[in-house]
Amino acid sequence: MTPLVATRIAVIVSTVLAALVLAYLAPSPDHPIELMLGGAAGFTVLAAVGQRYRHLTLPILMALLYLLPAIMLVTTGGRGYWLDVIWSLPLLGLICSDRGALQWSVPDRWQWPLVTWSTLVALTWPIVFLREADFAPWILALQRVSNTSIGMSPGDVGLNIAYFALGHNVGLLWIDALCRWYRHGRARFTGEVLAGLLAAAAAASAVTFYQGFVDLGFLQPGFWEYMIRATGTLGDANKMGAVAGFWTIGAMVFARYLDRPWSLLIAGGGLVLGGGAAWLCGSRTGLAAVALSVAMAIVEVLRSGVFTRRQLGIGAGAALVISGGLALILQGASTHTIVQRGTLENYLPFFGDRGIAASANELLWDRFGYGPAAIQMISEHPLAGVGVGMYHALAHDYGKAAGRTVPAPDNAQAWWRHHLAELGTLGIIPLIWWCVVFARELFSAGGGDRLASGMLRGVLIAFFVASMFGVASQSVAITLTFWVFVFWFVTENGSPQTTPSRDWARPALLAAASLVVLHVGLTTVHAFGDLRPRARAERFGWYYRYGYNITDDGLDLEPDPGGNPIGRRWTFKDSLAVIPVKGKALKFVAWIDHPDADVNPVRTQIWADARLVYEGDLRRTPIFLAIPAMPGKAHMTIETSIERTWRPADYGSRDRRELGLSIRDWVWE
Repeated sequence: MTPLVATRIAVIVSTVLAALVLAYLAPSPDHPIELMLGGAAGFTVLAAVGQRYRHLTLPILMALLYLLPAIMLVTTGGRGYWLDVIWSLPLLGLICSDRGALQWSVPDRWQWPLVTWSTLVALTWPIVFLREADFAPWILALQRVSNTSIGMSPGDVGLNIAYFALGHNVGLLWIDALCRWYRHGRARFTGEVLAGLLAAAAAASAVTFYQGFVDLGFLQPGFWEYMIRATGTLGDANKMGAVAGFWTIGAMVFARYLDRPWSLLIAGGGLVLGGGAAWLCGSRTGLAAVALSVAMAIVEVLRSGVFTRRQLGIGAGAALVISGGLALILQGASTHTIVQRGTLENYLPFFGDRGIAASANELLWDRFGYGPAAIQMISEHPLAGVGVGMYHALAHDYGKAAGRTVPAPDNAQAWWRHHLAELGTLGIIPLIWWCVVFARELFSAGGGDRLASGMLRGVLIAFFVASMFGVASQSVAITLTFWVFVFWFVTENGSPQTTPSRDWARPALLAAASLVVLHVGLTTVHAFGDLRPRARAERFGWYYRYGYNITDDGLDLEPDPGGNPIGRRWTFKDSLAVIPVKGKALKFVAWIDHPDADVNPVRTQIWADARLVYEGDLRRTPIFLAIPAMPGKAHMTIETSIERTWRPADYGSRDRRELGLSIRDWVWE
């Protein structure tokens, strides 16, 4: 097995695992087990027969990228980004269905950065995931466990990690599959990939008009109705803006493959639906991408020399009439536009009381504290970052460390800053390397269709510019759309389609291996160090604990049945608590109520700050320990482990809990 084949297998296995984890952790009412089994079945079926039926299944999967959120909302009431796994797993099965599935197929010039990038993510996300479960995966299902000071649970954080890992690597496997399947098959690419995406984008855009003019609550969650923004069928206004940014001009390029009147209908429809959707969804970056891509498309049309002056005059007149009519119509929409959202006053100089410097700082750097929070993460973990999918969860705490109050979990408001915070300098090297390689290709003249490639170049440049102010690619659907447009551009530009290498030169292999090994090593060190949840809880001061029975009011403390004013806690088989130090020594008292403990003692262990302070066979006699606080520490970590639990219900009680050690509330002297 060659190193490239080994990386390919590792990436596929890791990506499928991320999808299964995402399906398993999906919160109700989305039926996690059914979701996981259904996705696994789709993966298995398409992995077995997908090559034969790709022409039938792939257009459906492409349409689901944009339509599934609305379908799930109507059929099950389910909503959330994790629903992308419904089409992601079958798509992965399709990617693995043909003979070349175990070989990398991207061009030579892309191989090193893309393979290194995907391998790094494949090997590090499981470490980060286990870190957030405190290397005890059984806690993922527990209630009232907080991994941040704002209460995100290990399951919620793990869900985000798995989703971002999936986003990275299903996208990279996707562009690789496009290169393998359609390197010499543009017509099949148009029918199997582009047609389904374009049709779904048109449907999503049409729905934004219905939402904006008829019923704002139609096919969208209550949050976006409250925000007075249209989401189309995507369930997210910002995703809708990104779709509009791609397909307003994408529709015009697609129309060049068709005869009249369909070409005119699709080109005009793309301008109307795309521009209108970008305005109605209220996405600042989406509208900017549309405006920029349209402007560059006009330049390319004028440069191409394809049209006569008369045709250009008629086209310009038609475009002005359509744009003017659309602008007048959109004035009657009920949605909040970028104007009502305060974009002009908050970000553009001289519209409000901001100058150029203040506007540039807010637009490019601060962004309500998300920028400083990312910079804080980068400064503390410059080489390996805080972990794939971790920015959202850590933004509040690291924002506080940076002296800012981050309003809610969100991205870093800039693609480069977000990935630099999560992957570090080492992790972002292959991403930047690919961007540099592709930028050279993007601005080079190929031997293909100059007008089509020029218009697609404008779309990609607009997306890159928009990504300086947001992270639209945090959605897996948008990530896949981006890679579709990258491949589409390469095809139209006539870039050289070299046969991919099956092996690398020794220096390239050593460089990739060194980078990946170093990043994995640092990620592991951080996972057992200051990025572990218990360490973060000590630093940022929240009550981190797991392995305790929770009362009906959400607390782990219950009254003592003997009338003692000091309450008690019941542990599971294992437990951990990070508690504030309030004296010189913790007066630790614990006991067990196992009915058979006097004749069958229960092996019990207790640690304080990783020091074993008690180990023995416990009977129905309390333990009394005086545990001194470590000098200079503001918190103490108490861990317990008990050989076996018992259920009062097995002895005639109504209490069906599994009970381990009973611990008196924390008392200090």
